Amino acid sequence: MRSAKRPRRGHSVIFPGALAAGLVLLCLSGLVGGTPSVPPAAAQTPDGPGKILFTTGPGGVLTADGMLWVYRPDQETWLSIDQAFKNEGKETKILPLPVPVEKIQDMSTWGFFLTTEGELWIYDLAADTWKALPPPPAS
Repeated sequence: MRSAKRPRRGHSVIFPGALAAGLVLLCLSGLVGGTPSVPPAAAQTPDGPGKILFTTGPGGVLTADGMLWVYRPDQETWLSIDQAFKNEGKETKILPLPVPVEKIQDMSTWGFFLTTEGELWIYDLAADTWKALPPPPAS
């Protein structure tokens, strides 16, 4: 008889560690001033599994249907980013994204991306909203 399946050593800390690092980054983003808050684009509802467009850090993906998913190895399941935060005791409104998914050029972490028009967006966890960032200064 097989024993209950346990997560491999270290797997249970990957998600909380990545989530904590992302939360610190996003909390610091609230310090960026003078950035307009823009209301999200029309809701992007999933009709089933979406094609993966980008990975967004350990266990995270952005799919073509506009969903941000996080894999929880300890639960062996995928959760939407908002559900993942809810499970950690934080209510968020990360979805829908503030721009159509087709306009996202690069997203290396779930709370920060570059559009095809060269716009930068960051999710401000403290304000629970997406904010457009000004471009960095010229050197």
